[in-house]
Amino acid sequence: MNTSIALRLLKEFWLPTCIAISWTIYNLWTQISALDVKSTVNIFGPTFFLVSWATGQFFRVKKQAGIEKNLSTIESRAIAITDRLEQQAKDFFGHMTGGDSVGYFIVGIRQPEILDLSFHNVSTYPVFDIHAEAVDLDELIDPANNKFWTRHGFNLDKIYPNRAHMSSYQFSMSGRERLRLNVFINTRSQGVIQEIRIHRKDNWFQIAERVRSGETVLKLVVPEGFPNYDPANPDTVFN
Repeated sequence: MNTSIALRLLKEFWLPTCIAISWTIYNLWTQISALDVKSTVNIFGPTFFLVSWATGQFFRVKKQAGIEKNLSTIESRAIAITDRLEQQAKDFFGHMTGGDSVGYFIVGIRQPEILDLSFHNVSTYPVFDIHAEAVDLDELIDPANNKFWTRHGFNLDKIYPNRAHMSSYQFSMSGRERLRLNVFINTRSQGVIQEIRIHRKDNWFQIAERVRSGETVLKLVVPEGFPNYDPANPDTVFN
């Protein structure tokens, strides 16, 4: 017999054997009648198989619990590996194509009265193939003579996360009380519209801006007291 099988049998049945022998000895010891083989077998056999069945159930349940625990551990590890692979695939796709990255302009006023726009990548991944056109809505136009708004272009191959291209646009505010500027931004991943409204107040300027990607508003800033500002409907500022 294979040694491992023998050891396994010993491990499985040593306890039932000991209990059956003990119970048989006890019963035979307390019997009034003479000891014989038949009585010994009748007591030992059922006792051994009953205790073997009970301990077998115990070991079966214990083994099943161990298997389920191992399966749960394997499942948790598989889920963790899958999540890590999905994140790595997302990162690879994001760094190669830009993913859902988005960028728009940081608005500031520089002396002497210069509106300065710097393109900023606000995403986790690079922004590629940036093309923007800024339109001054206060520019005088004459559609009847084919004179429309000037489209101020800006192009950039790429910009990495948390980086800015400084002074991408500059517009003079000298002698102006306001400026209504719409910037149309297209990148490899998506299109964005940035609406900028400047209003002179107390020898300085208030700045309101809204950034939209489709129907999603990415940024909305309107200072208190801005012309046409209605807290219940901030869109009135950008009409």
